[in-house]
Amino acid sequence: MMASSLSNRQRILKLLRVVVYSAMVIFLCWQVWSVRDGLGNSIGSIGWKAVAFATAFTAISQFPGFFGWRLLVTGSGVRLTHADAAWIYFVSGATRYLPGAIWPAVTQVALARRVGAPTGTFMTTGLVAVVLTALSGGMVGVLALPRLVADDPMWWLMLPILLSAGAVMLAPRLLTRLLGFGQRIVRQGDAEIALPARRDSMGMIAFSILGWCCNGMHAAIIAIALGAPPISAITLGVGGFTLSAVAGTLSLAPAGIGVREAVLGLTLGVLISGPNLVTLLLLSRVLTTLGHVSVTLGVLGTVAGNRYLKRRRDKEKTVEALSAP
Repeated sequence: MMASSLSNRQRILKLLRVVVYSAMVIFLCWQVWSVRDGLGNSIGSIGWKAVAFATAFTAISQFPGFFGWRLLVTGSGVRLTHADAAWIYFVSGATRYLPGAIWPAVTQVALARRVGAPTGTFMTTGLVAVVLTALSGGMVGVLALPRLVADDPMWWLMLPILLSAGAVMLAPRLLTRLLGFGQRIVRQGDAEIALPARRDSMGMIAFSILGWCCNGMHAAIIAIALGAPPISAITLGVGGFTLSAVAGTLSLAPAGIGVREAVLGLTLGVLISGPNLVTLLLLSRVLTTLGHVSVTLGVLGTVAGNRYLKRRRDKEKTVEALSAP
């Protein structure tokens, strides 16, 4: 009876994984299909060279987050192989295309069970990573503030919010309360979350800042290709995109669609407007999706290929050992 119940549960979980992965693929395809008419003209307006550089930055930006996340996992006492760590991080990262910002952490817990890692630790690590990544994004967003304030003093209202991000990161008690609030939201027990070591937290923040800067460079490259002044394009591109991405991440919209474009339009609209701004918003969405998906598929394909070759070698060794006299 227990075996039958376990088998049914496994089938249900397998079905849920198929449904979730299918939903992500469908949403990604819909994103590209919905902008197909203007995509060719947008690429032509900035040139393939700028598109290539912008896409490269979005692809590179995927790796600092992985190294920061693994630093937190290792600091919590969990030892994973490179293959298991990459599989868990990049598969869970694909769930950002589902509504809500908590899905990567939840998916990491589900995948942790498959490698025998403590799920509670992974939930804590996931929550810490989400919070530190968002707070780091707020810090990077300060880059955009001087140019935005010069255009409209109302942007000074953003300063307390951005400074509070730094205050929370530097105050362990505030960070603990924020993480505890997130723990209650996902209903993962009442025990207080244990913060990672300060060195691990600072390492995660440094990697997050690097990742945000790399990702935001794609917006700067597009803006420069559309005629924006380079210095202003870099500060507003990196800072403005980061603010928009954080806002999108904290929203309930899948991949922050709509929210991210609205905030990015407000910030980059200081430099460019009209059809050029529409081109930037369109290419930003397509190129960041392309960069993320290509890196995810590349990493997961490499991990799966290495696992297949390892199983094949182990099988060959077993056959040789059995056939030996």
